[in-house]
Amino acid sequence: MRRLAFFLLLLVVGETYAQVLSSTEEQKQGKVLWDDFVEEYMSDEERADEEDLQLCLQDLKELFEHPLNINTATISDLRQLPFLSDKQIEQIHAYIYFHGQMQTLSELRLVPLLDDATCRRLSLFTYAEAEQLPSQRSPNRLHHNFSTRLDVPLYYRNGQLRPDGYRGDPLYHRIRYTLSGSHHFSAGLRIEKDAGERFYDSYGAYVALQDMGCVRRAVAGDFRIGFGEGLVLGNSTWSSKTAPSLKVQSGLRPMTGMDETNFFRGAAVTLSPGRDIRLSLFASHRKRDATLTDKGEVQTLLSSGYHRTRTEWDRRRNVGSTVAGGNVDWQGRGFHIGATGYWQQFSRTLNPGTQPYRAIYPRGENFGAMGLNYGYTHYRLSLAGETAYSTARSGIATINRASWTFSRRYVLSAVQRFYAYQYYSFYSNALAENGNAQNESGILLHLLAEPLTGLSLTAYADFFYHPWPRFRMTHSSTGQDFMLQGTHTIARRHTLSARYHLKRKESADIMEPHHRLTTRWSYEPSRHWHWQTTAALHRVLGSTGAMLAQRVRCTMPRPGLRFDGQLGYFRTDDYLSRIHVVRPALHSSVSSASFYGHGMHATLTCCWQSKDRHWMLEASYAAVRYFDRNEQGSGLQTIMSPCKNDLSMQFCLMV
Repeated sequence: MRRLAFFLLLLVVGETYAQVLSSTEEQKQGKVLWDDFVEEYMSDEERADEEDLQLCLQDLKELFEHPLNINTATISDLRQLPFLSDKQIEQIHAYIYFHGQMQTLSELRLVPLLDDATCRRLSLFTYAEAEQLPSQRSPNRLHHNFSTRLDVPLYYRNGQLRPDGYRGDPLYHRIRYTLSGSHHFSAGLRIEKDAGERFYDSYGAYVALQDMGCVRRAVAGDFRIGFGEGLVLGNSTWSSKTAPSLKVQSGLRPMTGMDETNFFRGAAVTLSPGRDIRLSLFASHRKRDATLTDKGEVQTLLSSGYHRTRTEWDRRRNVGSTVAGGNVDWQGRGFHIGATGYWQQFSRTLNPGTQPYRAIYPRGENFGAMGLNYGYTHYRLSLAGETAYSTARSGIATINRASWTFSRRYVLSAVQRFYAYQYYSFYSNALAENGNAQNESGILLHLLAEPLTGLSLTAYADFFYHPWPRFRMTHSSTGQDFMLQGTHTIARRHTLSARYHLKRKESADIMEPHHRLTTRWSYEPSRHWHWQTTAALHRVLGSTGAMLAQRVRCTMPRPGLRFDGQLGYFRTDDYLSRIHVVRPALHSSVSSASFYGHGMHATLTCCWQSKDRHWMLEASYAAVRYFDRNEQGSGLQTIMSPCKNDLSMQFCLMV
């Protein structure tokens, strides 16, 4: 209780200090921050494909730190933003064509079909020419971006102390380098070593060309690619229930993140042989990690990327994967139609085992999938869908969506999906409860509304069904997912938001109703200070968890310093009612964690940037203290202490 009282005292003192620092400068009404955006997209904590979400957020974080000029951004550039529909992108380009270049981003509110919430989100990733950032340099020279990061844990895990544990030191290290010359050329290199690994065993590079004659984009090296609604190939655009997919996948993109699994390695090209036709071809060959049976067959394809122990090292790149495919797409007069397909061969036979939930997994060496995507857009109406077929078990899948914009304040969407349990594509990434477009059918209704200026509401209802028994289930299962979120801006400095999330989903043959309530109050006393207080409550099957957290951001332009700190107190009955937290992160990174039990967590990041914005030094310190246990984790990850302290450092050079 004394710790909690001290924590509350800090909030009161900090708030008083912020009032003293308050200036008379007005802030943008409804200003949205990066962390608020991340909170929205990471709100569904039970997603099975969190790695894909992290990868997408890393791409968006890089775009946030290197925003687009709204006056020169192409359709493919704006398609990187998951909250923009194709019709909204068309409206932005039409406004610039008829009215000339935007002088400020406030002109976005004059674009038809752009609601206030979308305009606020666009301010994170774009700028107008009149607001050109100092970091934007002349396109007539080569630009270099180099960064290196080192994470130092101030503790030992059980894997470091046991002779049969981790083979390497506990340090994490990565190096990233990108080179760009104008809009047409870019190249990149990445190297990474995870904690516990002995060598830098993750690496990648790419060279990309764009808008050179009939070549829309070409990439040699590591790349990501997605078409249509993502049923066949879908790892270039993220879709979530809070912002259901409003556009097709964004096509070919170079691999700029640090992910070790979700990418292709080879070459790809997108051509434009005609005004309305796009033709894409790609080929890839790379090694994958897998667990093998006694007969040398693949039981499970792994995606963790860890090679810390002798067992993990033996599973490293022990199966080859060769993929080739393509897409052809036509757009015109509001219609679009395209066909996508790929063929894949593994160097070993896939044999996932005899467990009931694995009976629908693909088996063999050769696989393929093909699909037809289609759509029509006419001002307020948007229709789209994709139907696909897989050769693995002759399965069918289809997803169809419709969106109607009543006005710039009200948008109603519906998404229908049917993924047969016989269908399987290794690279699908469509809207799904299970994280994979297989063994699921359902319908999602989504509403975005702004009944009053400064007040935005988001709501959805999702009903889903799994015909084949999932993991830990002995029969088919159903579920429902409901969410209501409201955000209200008061006096241009205060923002209140509340979110209630109810998910009823069967697990271990028991229906688990998860109730989550999150409230947040943000206050900006001046343009250099931002305060945010968050309270969260999670209840499931009689288990309750709660958290109270305070976050403070401070910017000092003259010395070029930025501070971002977070302090939180949590208490849960058990792991079932755990609390998820988005924490302050370093440049081009996203950090989240879940806590259960009784304790406190704290994170502090500090960043210094030179006046010419060419140099950047960052440091982050994160700490967790448990009051109800003397150790953390399990197995080789066990920490024999109630405290966990991590130090991260990063250096960036941008010239």
